[in-house]
Amino acid sequence: MKRERRSSMGEGALSPGRAGSARVGSGWASERFGERAEVVRRQLAVSLLEAMGNAQDAQSSAHSDKRYTYGFTMMARRYEALAEGLRDEPGFRLVRPHGSPHHLVVLGGNLLLPFRYAEDDRTPISEARISDGRISSLVRELFDRFGPATSYRQEELDLALDGDGAQEELDLSAGADGPATVRPALTGLPDETRLVPVAYAGNAQAGLLRLYWGEAELVDEFGRIRWLHHEPIPLPAAPAGPLAGPWATEPGAASRFDGGLLPDLALSTRSSAERKNGKIFPVGSEAPEETVVTGDNEQP
Repeated sequence: MKRERRSSMGEGALSPGRAGSARVGSGWASERFGERAEVVRRQLAVSLLEAMGNAQDAQSSAHSDKRYTYGFTMMARRYEALAEGLRDEPGFRLVRPHGSPHHLVVLGGNLLLPFRYAEDDRTPISEARISDGRISSLVRELFDRFGPATSYRQEELDLALDGDGAQEELDLSAGADGPATVRPALTGLPDETRLVPVAYAGNAQAGLLRLYWGEAELVDEFGRIRWLHHEPIPLPAAPAGPLAGPWATEPGAASRFDGGLLPDLALSTRSSAERKNGKIFPVGSEAPEETVVTGDNEQP
């Protein structure tokens, strides 16, 4: 059962209808993290940039145009990099949900949930989804227990407990108190813990493109969320490095007109016999034109 929660937006926060107009530096972050809000905001960007760089390096080393290596690395490193970057902050805590291989960061009662909402920088943050398919029982629990009180929820989410997918989250050892109950994945966190979704857009080629954090409610079992408040997190400039592999193109990269390599001019001297008999051996000012041989699907 979802417990009743009071929205923690506070005065000056955006109403649900104005969620798209959030600005960096509003009172929401200060209300959540106090005086260190800017430090936490900056570290989120640094940590996720590091995770993205690790995933790109792994993909480059794989020498494959399949992005499995990138995906698995990013999946793990986004949690690990946040833990490494925020470990020394007061109120830091790591929790590992039941059945999950990843640890989540809790900072001052705020539970950070990083997820990819898009692979490009054109998808609006208002269309963010937690998952590409049906959400897991863990995601459902995080929003139900630690998210804001929902104002709208499609019925399919609540009815999902009656389906086949709910068997793993039920404690079938019913006792004298009644029938089987849902086994929570996070039993050690207080009810006052508040969920902070951290949404990023990026891909293996372009890296990290967009980053946001805020407060949202879960709409349905397919991971659609409704932002009550969101803010963009500025991304520091990342050092540009060469990306190897057939997948590693850099869109938008422009080069200077004088930035290419100088041509290697092959010069040769004329023999004394050629110099003495110029009529027989005339000086050639141009090399003979070569015939270009191309494949069936290539352009010269």
